[in-house]
Amino acid sequence: SETTSVHLTLRMIMPGKEVGSIIGKGGEIINSIREKSGAKIYITDGSCPERIITVTGTTDAICKAYTLICKKMEDVDGSKAKERSSDRKDDLTLCLVIHASQCGSLIGKGGSKIKEI
Repeated sequence: SETTSVHLTLRMIMPGKEVGSIIGKGGEIINSIREKSGAKIYITDGSCPERIITVTGTTDAICKAYTLICKKMEDVDGSKAKERSSDRKDDLTLCLVIHASQCGSLIGKGGSKIKEI
């Protein structure tokens, strides 16, 4: 199909202290996500407060990679949630980095596309 031949790149900012749960011991988790999704995934180096995760591939590969990343984050958050005394389950928030030139096409005329999302 036409949509699977298009290659895209999506970037996400993640707190540095949380990236370890996505990388895993010796990179085993991130390598598994790369293998299962078919996407290319790069995580910036360093011990900075925030790290950027870059995911490149077909639309399907990117969706699969982000789904696996989110599931891993939910697993980690789920174990932390047991320690909290909160009635409702916390939502999972992803902070995507979108280039200014792409914002218009994401928002749509009068905000129509972003409302649809």
